[in-house]
Amino acid sequence: MKISRKNGARQYIKSEHPRLRWTPELHEHFVETVDRLGGKYKATPRRILQMMGVNELKISHIKSHLQV
Repeated sequence: MKISRKNGARQYIKSEHPRLRWTPELHEHFVETVDRLGGKYKATPRRILQMMGVNELKISHIKSHLQV
């Protein structure tokens, strides 16, 4: 997502990747993967993405979900 200034207002520019709905099952898979990688301080977004093996997931989805 990029934010540009025009007339002092911030303009929203749509992200490259479509919005992902984190279902309870997908979230549980995410949590289990993070645990297997040693917890939230050791698991990297790239390793989480690789271990989850979900085609629709992008690294930006993982990074965003880690912030929650």
